[in-house]
Amino acid sequence: MWTVPEDDGGWPPDRPPYVDGAWGRTANPNTAEGELQNMAAFGAGLARLSRPKRIAAKTVVWLILLCVTLTVLFGVLGIVGTW
Repeated sequence: MWTVPEDDGGWPPDRPPYVDGAWGRTANPNTAEGELQNMAAFGAGLARLSRPKRIAAKTVVWLILLCVTLTVLFGVLGIVGTW
């Protein structure tokens, strides 16, 4: 999603649209495209880590996924158990 500054009246033809320089993002991070770009940036950063840091980051990601899975499982069991 492109944003146009209010005072500009539009993008001049010679000026490119704004791109977040830190990440090289061109999509709004609140959209599916932006989320995919964020995941790609996370994966690229994970690949650049040293072995001990990579193991620690993978452990944290797996713990988060395990906790989300358990939360969903217990939620479903709680709903089914009340019927």
